[in-house]
Amino acid sequence: MQHKYEMVVVFANTGREREETLDFTNKCDINFGFNTVWVEAVVLPENRKGTVHKIVTYETANRTGQPFEDVIAKYGMPNQNAPHCTRETKLSPIKSYMRSIGWDDYSTALGIRTDEPKRLDWEKAKEKNIIYFAQLMPVTKSDINKFWREQSFDLQLKSYEGNCDLCWKKGIRKIMTIVKDNPELANWWREMEEKYQNFTPESRMKNHKPPYRFFRHHMTIDDIIEESKFPFSPSKDESKSVATYKQMAMWDDYLDSNDGCSESCEVF
Repeated sequence: MQHKYEMVVVFANTGREREETLDFTNKCDINFGFNTVWVEAVVLPENRKGTVHKIVTYETANRTGQPFEDVIAKYGMPNQNAPHCTRETKLSPIKSYMRSIGWDDYSTALGIRTDEPKRLDWEKAKEKNIIYFAQLMPVTKSDINKFWREQSFDLQLKSYEGNCDLCWKKGIRKIMTIVKDNPELANWWREMEEKYQNFTPESRMKNHKPPYRFFRHHMTIDDIIEESKFPFSPSKDESKSVATYKQMAMWDDYLDSNDGCSESCEVF
């Protein structure tokens, strides 16, 4: 098939991606021929030295959280007041790779759907040369689910689980649901809290208020685990749901769907 544009597919691994995500990315490569370039962040410890990249593969991709920890060791623990993790683990390595192949002027395609209005910043998209999936066709979560029903494989994750296992951008209800299902996922986040909760990088010196926390409401991962021991309404899996946008936007489910990392991650 002859494409109108020359395209490069890049996947930036944080080291905290769910194994299902890595498997899915690899299967997409095999089945759709994306020839995906796998990159990871290389954090340069010197001040005023930006994050660059290294090329890895499905087999060699980090699964211990090291790229993410390298970012924390320089920039501190990310949270709502310091949301630098996407910038340093995703955006910077991808830009570094594109520069390495001589691409300075290119458009970036982002798979943001029509039913993710909070993420559709049209002004910035134009400024940053971004193409949204939503501007090409009116695709909703239900449409995506229909598509994957017809394929021989899919992501194998519940909709509330997301790719980065306990991303702090997820709502507390989502994280409580995940840690009840998979309590072992808390171990890495607890280790990072213990190591870096009092670390103040130079960029935070003006407004530093340790101890720092990843999660909303200044909660530790153990606070969230304790909270999950009380009765609560678990997040619902919408990964197989097929309905109209209006039906999927019933108030309780809508809040749950739009209170997570995939809907709030900064994309620029």
